Amino acid sequence: MTTTTTKEAPSPPLVHSVFRLGFRFVAHLFFREIQTTGTHLVPVSDPCIFIVGPHANQFVDGLCYISRNPRHSYALMASVSYDRPLIGHIGKILSAIPVVRPQDIVHLGQGSLVYNPNKEPLVLHGHGTRFTEQLGPRDFIIFGRNYKGHVSRIVSDTVLEITHAIPHAEAGTYSFKIAPHVDQTAVYEEVHAYLNNHECITVFPEGGSHDRPEMLPLKAGFAVMALGALAENPTLPLKIVPVGMNYFHPDRFRSRAVVSFGQPMTIEPEEVEKFKRGGKERREAVTRLLDRSDEAFRTVTTNAPDFDTLLIIHAARRLYQNRKLSIQQTVKLNCHFVSGWTKLKEDPKLENLARKVKLYNETLAFFGIRDHQVQRLDITPVRASMLLIKRLCTLALLGGLGAPAFISNLPLIWAIDYISKKKQREALAGSMVKIAGKDVLATWKIIVAGIAAPMLYGLYALIYLRHLVKRRPDLSTIHKLIRACMAWAVQPILYYVLLRLGDTGLDIYKSIKPLFLAVRNPDVGKLLKTMRKDLSKDVTAFVHEHSTIFLPDEPALKHDDTSIPSTSSSSSTSSSASLLQQQEYLPLQ
Repeated sequence: MTTTTTKEAPSPPLVHSVFRLGFRFVAHLFFREIQTTGTHLVPVSDPCIFIVGPHANQFVDGLCYISRNPRHSYALMASVSYDRPLIGHIGKILSAIPVVRPQDIVHLGQGSLVYNPNKEPLVLHGHGTRFTEQLGPRDFIIFGRNYKGHVSRIVSDTVLEITHAIPHAEAGTYSFKIAPHVDQTAVYEEVHAYLNNHECITVFPEGGSHDRPEMLPLKAGFAVMALGALAENPTLPLKIVPVGMNYFHPDRFRSRAVVSFGQPMTIEPEEVEKFKRGGKERREAVTRLLDRSDEAFRTVTTNAPDFDTLLIIHAARRLYQNRKLSIQQTVKLNCHFVSGWTKLKEDPKLENLARKVKLYNETLAFFGIRDHQVQRLDITPVRASMLLIKRLCTLALLGGLGAPAFISNLPLIWAIDYISKKKQREALAGSMVKIAGKDVLATWKIIVAGIAAPMLYGLYALIYLRHLVKRRPDLSTIHKLIRACMAWAVQPILYYVLLRLGDTGLDIYKSIKPLFLAVRNPDVGKLLKTMRKDLSKDVTAFVHEHSTIFLPDEPALKHDDTSIPSTSSSSSTSSSASLLQQQEYLPLQ
């Protein structure tokens, strides 16, 4: 049996540090802001398995995570990605561990099968099938609405048995797919070797990227790795660290993100003992560790049951908290609100509150403004007019500065949009879990920009060189080449400066619409502010009534006013109904 003494983690290879800086630079270009929370919780020298989720942004998740993790780690990477030309080369350089996923080698089965869950829940019958040739024990058979059966025994070419009844499956005849069992022994051995050397492993336990508002069920692989490592080496101080990837519009250029590191988990000795005994107890140990990991993820992620609920929860969080929060505090409060909302979803008071928040969102959408812009409506028409003129002039100035850069980058913008949307359609067609395939957009935007931008700027440099050849015969060839190279090198710097100015211009542009509304219809601001104030009181009262659920051990996040009474349920509803009936308040187009 291997024993391990206390020691420091090895220093990362130089090439890994270089790539980490490069990833940080790329993330800084794509995202307007990336913040990190909980890095002080990451063990300094203990071996760790980082479990990262939700996997909502394909390779950009890895880019952001690696650039923000204080520890160096070796990532598990799908073999299909490992074999790709660009991504695969980066994975090989960073010593990623390739993993063959069953979903990557799924293939169609011959014939059709019949399943009757009422009469024979553990038996599948085939018509024109060749089960003995195409299937083996431990394979998965997939049919219908993504029903999955785990093969336990092949009886004949037309009869097989599965380990468990398939929940919610309907009786019928189906075509089917086969997901072969993959022996991951070599992967586990490589992972254990890294962990025994006090190094770290990174796993995306959902198994693949997606764009769903809730996390997918965690795969058991990382739990088996952790329990297996401790079964071999009980003295190993192994920790499992949950990492939450929280995005504000993950597919959008210049959006925001937060990488949240959670409290490290220690594997309990009884779980390891159960795992070592095998059989049913082994499965129980793995399941228990998965359940604990799922709970740990809830402390660092916003995991709503559906997108509409997520919008309502985010609106309720904004209504509760009036004071300015950092982006880290915002994410933390979102997590608490999602958790509390899920636990109390059957409460009639919460259902009524959700209806009112939804109506408030619809009212804001009707007038074309956002919640944070409501406060700006509390302004006199004269003051609003002066501010509007000033900001329109500033916006025109920034637009004039940025217009040439925008026009010159139109070919790049078109290429990024066309290729990323094409890859989105391909990803959606090949997935059973994606909703719109938005999880691949940011990845392909970055890849296309990284390849096409230098080519486009090189083309402009060649055009400039041609101009010098024709118009400046007095310059030597060397001077012409130097000027052309300088033109190629200066363009990215210039466009970056204009990009930062564009961020400022976008903020100004977002303030124009509420100012127009304040000038044209001053009463709208008063009505919306009243509606928001009443609804904020209701949300605050409900949250404080259930503070142990919504704000567990978070006194710093509590609302300043803890004595706000709840308003009547008709207050904000009547305000919004009044607003929606006043067609003359439509915002300027």
